Parts: sequence; structure tokens; C-alpha cells
Amino acid sequence: MTTPVGVDILKAKVALLPDRPGVYRMLSKTGKVLYVGKAKNLKKRVVSYTKYDRLPVRLQRMVSEVNDLIVVETPNEAEAFLLENELIKKYRPYYNILLKDDKSFPYIFMSTNHNFPRVAKYRGSRVEKGDYFGPYASASAINEALAVLQKVFLLRTCTDSMFSIRTRPCLLYQIKRCSAPCTGEISKEEYKKLAQQARDFMNGKNSTIQEKLKELMFQESKKGNYEKALVLRDRIAALNHMQSYADGTTFDHHIDADFIAVYRQADRAAIQVFFFRNGQNGGTHVVFLDDIGEQTEIELLESFIGQFYQNIPPPHEIIISHDLPSRKDIEAALSQKYGHIVRLNSHVKEGRRKILNQALMNAKESLSRHLSEIGLQTDMLSELAQLMKLPKIDKVEVYDNSHIQGTSAVGAMIAAGPKGFMKNKYRRYNILKSKAGDDFAMMHEVLTRRLTRGAKENDLPDAMLIDGGLGQLSSVIETMNEVGVHVPVMGVAKGPERDAGKEKLYLPYDSKPIILEHNSALLFFIQRLRDEAHRFAVGSHRLKRQKNSLRSSLDEIEGIGSVRRKALLTHFGSPRAVLEASISELMQVAGISENIAKKIYTFSHK
Repeated sequence: MTTPVGVDILKAKVALLPDRPGVYRMLSKTGKVLYVGKAKNLKKRVVSYTKYDRLPVRLQRMVSEVNDLIVVETPNEAEAFLLENELIKKYRPYYNILLKDDKSFPYIFMSTNHNFPRVAKYRGSRVEKGDYFGPYASASAINEALAVLQKVFLLRTCTDSMFSIRTRPCLLYQIKRCSAPCTGEISKEEYKKLAQQARDFMNGKNSTIQEKLKELMFQESKKGNYEKALVLRDRIAALNHMQSYADGTTFDHHIDADFIAVYRQADRAAIQVFFFRNGQNGGTHVVFLDDIGEQTEIELLESFIGQFYQNIPPPHEIIISHDLPSRKDIEAALSQKYGHIVRLNSHVKEGRRKILNQALMNAKESLSRHLSEIGLQTDMLSELAQLMKLPKIDKVEVYDNSHIQGTSAVGAMIAAGPKGFMKNKYRRYNILKSKAGDDFAMMHEVLTRRLTRGAKENDLPDAMLIDGGLGQLSSVIETMNEVGVHVPVMGVAKGPERDAGKEKLYLPYDSKPIILEHNSALLFFIQRLRDEAHRFAVGSHRLKRQKNSLRSSLDEIEGIGSVRRKALLTHFGSPRAVLEASISELMQVAGISENIAKKIYTFSHK
């Protein structure tokens, strides 16, 4: 076997490496980062890559592409762990195991800058002043938690601007989900007590609150106020439910832990996370890792923890399915990064062992379903390829446009492959040149940009689906001829009266439509692709329309020109944040006097 040049390059670098902890980056000829790794001893770690015959196939491929090595020394292994994951997130190297599900998790937010604090869902950077509780694994988990807070503590969820214009209580007051502070149904002092009780509950001081509610329930029952007693009973039950697991098990009020379990099958794995914060169940989240090669469960778990907690503050305890040799270093790194002690533990007692086993079982079942879905997706792509007379389809792109009478027009493209929707390949296109409302011109603009760039970057799909019939399909073919790039394409026209199940499919240069059976699995697959493109297009249009509306609102304010508008948007990040800011917050922006701040505040709250 011929030794690749990459081995010689690494051997030359090894002589200069220290026997110290650090992080290394392997680079290709083009300067692209192939791999980021950490080491307790940089010299010993890099030497292992020079023993080419002993490397797994994946690492042999990587070493064969290496053209350079960059090394950064760190004071200790904990610093190396933090730096490694920062660089992985920054460069997303091909040969690292990547956490592709880079979603942000929602939190419950309680404001602190208002006499009557509100509770609401919050996702994103924490720019608003207030308390944040979470994270929650899903929208359903946080909605359930918010419903409990409303039911038990009767806190408002309306925005400050809506609060300021209410003249009578809303429906939430009628159904006993809000105490209606907006119209004076509760005093400032009493509402403040409820808000503090809610904070105490979210911070884990649950037993005291429940004891008080029980005491009040018995008092009301003794007085014969059975209706009030029933309401209090329901509130206690709601609190118990929020602190329980799926099988009804209630945990101690102080549990603050994430349970993480990994299950591997062949070259794929599932990692299941159960969230618990201050004794409350925050739901579950699963991540799938594909093409993991020879990576062990321990390596997967270590890489996952490093990337997962890049932006999510960890709890005080992370309970894991496999013991990690680098556990102490990870604990030190996370504790240093977030300013509180974090412990990793794989040996737990019966109660927590039960949850960990459940997480492991869920990971196994989730992976099984994922593999089944991949198999079905592959079959559907194969059938679509046969329909379009192609040898195979590994990636299909679907296009749609969205606008309202030509305003805020956007084009959207989604992509799908054997593993499902490829959301990292989704693209939005702002319509810049086309005449308002001209769907043909808009599609021409979108495809011209997509095909031109795709040909340049050698990134074209195997097939395209277009929402439309013969006319739209003919226009697409003309666009391809103009650009000089041709991709197999099919038009999906809505059926009579736009009924789902009666779609007509058109191939180029054939006016006769293909009509699939209404219960055909392939038809359902095509509908799903088209509906996802439509959903993405409509969502993109709404975002653009909202942004344009808010931006134009700033232009309507007397005294706000281009310079002040730019300063405001730079400071607050978005027009909405500007319009929701207080007078004192507005005055912190350069060029915004008290008079201008009052004009903005008055305009946004009128």
C-alpha cells in the first residue's frame, strides 16, 4: 500500500509538537478544515495518525487529504475541550461527528421591568430583562408548562402594548387563566405575590407553595366554599403533573439534571435527552447521527456533550448512559464556562436509573423508527426516479413562490434526500427584479440564480419539482435553456377545484398528464414535498412582510431618518425590539434624545 503524502506532512510536523494539551486542526490543500481534535499530549496524539495501516478507513481517507496541521496549546485539558468544540462549531469539519440539529430551545420568560410581570415563551438571545426558566425540549412541553403557570398563578401573557390599552378583562380572565391586572381586577401587591410564587416554583421551591395551596383548599372546604376548594385542588394537581414523568412518577423537588443516552446500530446512532430543571419535567429531545463510521458510543457521547452545551446552559448534573474517560475534564470545562459546578454521572440510584433506562429505550426505539423512515424515503425516491425516467434520485429540490398581490414576494426552495428533508439546504430568494404578481417571472428569477450558482459550485440536484402545470413547466424549460443548465424537472399541478389527491403531473415536452391513484404512496410523497415547499414559502413571505411592516413603521415616526434608524436597528437588532423598548432603553442609543425616545414610545403604544 502506497503511503499518502499526508502521512509525510504529519511526520514532519510531529517533531515540532510539544508534549502538552492542546487542539489541532487538519487542513486540505484548499485550506479547508478537515478535522478538529483535542489531545492531552499533542505529540503522542498526532503520531497516531502517521501509523496509516492501523487507522480505520474513515481516518485513512482524512489523512490522505491532509496538507497542513495547525496546533494551539492550552493550559489544560478542560480548556482544550472548550476550544475544540468552539472550532467544530465554527468550521464544521467534514470528518468530525457533527451535531446537525443545531436548534435553539425555548425558555419561559418572566419580565422584571413592569409592575405586573408577564410570562411568555422565549427563544433566542437573552436581550430582554427578566428571568429565564428552562430549557424546554419542544413547543408542546413549554406550552404545557405555561398553561400550568397561568392556571395556578394567574399571570398575564399579553404584551405590554396590549396590556396598556385593555379596557375590560379578556377571555383568559373568564376561564380563570389570568387575574386581569390590566383592568384592576387584582391589586399590584397581590399580583406581585403571585409573580413571586411563580418564580419560587420555577426555581424549585415547590413544596412550600403546594403546602400553602393545600392549607387554603382545606380552609375553603371547611367554610363551605366548595367551588373555590375545587379550583385550588385543580391547581395542586397541575403542579404535581408538571413535576411528574410520563408514567406518573413524581420526583423530588430539587432534581436538576439532564439524562443523556446513546444507542448505536451499524453506522447510525440516536442520542436521547430528557430535561429536568428544578424538579420539573422539560420534555425530551432526540438527535440522530448518520455515517458515524467506527466511532464508539463513548466518542459519540463526548462529542455530543461538547457541542450540545455550547449555547445551552447545563444543569448541575448530567446523567449519562456510558462512563467517559474524560469525565473530569468535561466537568471542569463546563463548570468554568457557565460559572457553576457541573457533574457527569453514569452510576445512579434506582429512581434516576429508571429514567436513564427509559432514555436508553427511547433512543433505541427512535433509531429504529428513523431507520424505517430512511428505508421508506429511499423507496419513494426510487419510485419518483422511475416515474421521471431517471436512474436514481439522491436529492430532489422543490420550488414555490409566495406573495400578496405582488408585495413582499419571495421564492423558496426545499430539498429532500434518502434521510428526509435536508433543512440545511433550504433557501429563500428575495424577488428583486420581477414584476409584482408575475409568478412566471418570479420563478424565472429564482431558477436563474439557483442554476447559475449551482453550476458554478457543482451543486445541482438530481431532479426538481415545480408547483404548477404545463405553463409553469414550459417557462422553467425556457429558463434552463437561457442559463445553459438542465436538470430533470416535473410540474405538479393542483387537481380540479384544487383537491388534494387529484394532482396532475407533467414531464417536459409531454402535454399528457400523469395521474396517479388517489391512494398511491408515491402521490402522498409528492404531496408532502409540495406542501413542505409551500409551508416554507409562506413562512418566508410572512417574515419578510412583518419585517417590511415594522421597518416602514419606523419611517413613519417624525424625527427618525436613515442615520437614527440605522443606529436603532444596530442597537436593538430588529424593528420589533425598537418598538417594544422603553423610553430609558431608547435613550441609550447614540443620537436618540429624550424627546425622540418619547415620540417612538408614544407611536408604538398608541
